[in-house]
Amino acid sequence: MGDGATVIGVKAVDGVILASERRLSYNGFILSKSARKVYAITKHIGAAFAGLYADTQTLVKMLKAEAQYYKLELGRDIPVRALAKVLSNILYSYKLLPFYAESIVGGIDDKGPHIYILDPLGSLIEDDYAVAGTGGPIAIGVIEAEYVKDINVKKTKEIVIKAMKAALKRDAVSGDGIDVLIITKEGCKLEQIPFKR
Repeated sequence: MGDGATVIGVKAVDGVILASERRLSYNGFILSKSARKVYAITKHIGAAFAGLYADTQTLVKMLKAEAQYYKLELGRDIPVRALAKVLSNILYSYKLLPFYAESIVGGIDDKGPHIYILDPLGSLIEDDYAVAGTGGPIAIGVIEAEYVKDINVKKTKEIVIKAMKAALKRDAVSGDGIDVLIITKEGCKLEQIPFKR
């Protein structure tokens, strides 16, 4: 089980930024310094997860399969809310033996950019920004202080990196760099940013 993680999702007027740190730990031991916790699910939708690493990898595979099935069946890309709802249904259907994961789904579609946060039982909330994991309480303070409604992707990325660095400095089980997924109408772009305390 992964002891800690910090994941962030923030909506801009022209896209979405999802970010995570790269440390995978168990019982205070660092198992990996290059664990991926943010994923491109489709060309315009991504997801970030904090929780049990095996569970999050399973959820990613399920989401990718559902998104591909939707496109095959209907001939168009799945909207962001529809994919978030699929994840909500998956999580709720396993409520008796739940996936140990907090999830953020973000992306851009015909209705614009969206961010959704889900708990392990599938509660679904849309918001302008969301954080999850052990470093979340630290990161949210930075985002709330600097976020404005008409922010663009470039400025959003700067705020997200600043929030993630603040969390990494203060949360012992988060660390070893930052993965940033930038989602715009052009598609998803993953950037890796090194970080040392």
